[in-house]
Amino acid sequence: MGQFFTNIWNSIVDYFTNLGSNADLILIGIVKIVLIIVVAKLVSVFVRRLVVRSLRRRKEKKPESQLAIKSDTIESVAKSVSKVVIYLIGAMSILGVLGLGTTVTSLLATAGIGGIAIAFGAQSLVKDVVSGLFLLFEDQFSVGEYIEAGGEKGTVEAITIRTTKIRKFSGETAIIPNGVIDKVINYSRGNHLAIISMSIAYESDAAKAGEIMKAVGDEYRKSHDNVIEEPQVLGVTALGESDMVIKMIMRVKPLTHWVTEREIMMQIKEEFDKNGIDIPYPHHVIING
Repeated sequence: MGQFFTNIWNSIVDYFTNLGSNADLILIGIVKIVLIIVVAKLVSVFVRRLVVRSLRRRKEKKPESQLAIKSDTIESVAKSVSKVVIYLIGAMSILGVLGLGTTVTSLLATAGIGGIAIAFGAQSLVKDVVSGLFLLFEDQFSVGEYIEAGGEKGTVEAITIRTTKIRKFSGETAIIPNGVIDKVINYSRGNHLAIISMSIAYESDAAKAGEIMKAVGDEYRKSHDNVIEEPQVLGVTALGESDMVIKMIMRVKPLTHWVTEREIMMQIKEEFDKNGIDIPYPHHVIING
């Protein structure tokens, strides 16, 4: 592998040596390389803008179409692929200007594709790319959805053929190679179950507590359109050392179960206080001898 890079370096040195003292040829070569870099950058920007405009027009014409729904994901992938292709073409063009196109091709064939792939860690790269293609084809998640993958949980910000970018709830960005994603939990598809668990003291009336929870749930449903089904009180589901746990469930729209649970628990607590339903807390008994 070291010989491969040595041959590349020798070819570059030979190229500039053959130019000799001809400053014009050197200047022309430098100008061509700069132009290739500038053109590659401009083409990359143009392609990205073209993709964005095309998808936006499609979205405006048919907002309910599958393409419009997946427009953010398609845009993210298209930008990634076009950038890689354009810069690769630019790199090959620069090698052509340096007169190394044929040299690099022959050296690659001599070195063996397998050895170069291993040396550059291409096995992991290929795994990431192939996994990314399967993620896209199987439509496991899209940009904007809240998922758990690769040990991280958050909102998908971008999907490329090699990585997935996730914005975590606390604000950090996690960039996950697609090859390490072996399981995906998508919280944005399908309705969720809001689970409200309330602990009450053994001295409290469990039946009355359940009635209060049901009444609060019914009232909440009337004023919130994210609740799909009426609440169901499951009754006492656990007995602790100093408390009974009463559970209620409500089916709600995707990603609204957290806020629903918080708001309903607060309202139930207020109603418990009004009706003398005690929340258990540690009691200390002091015996004077």
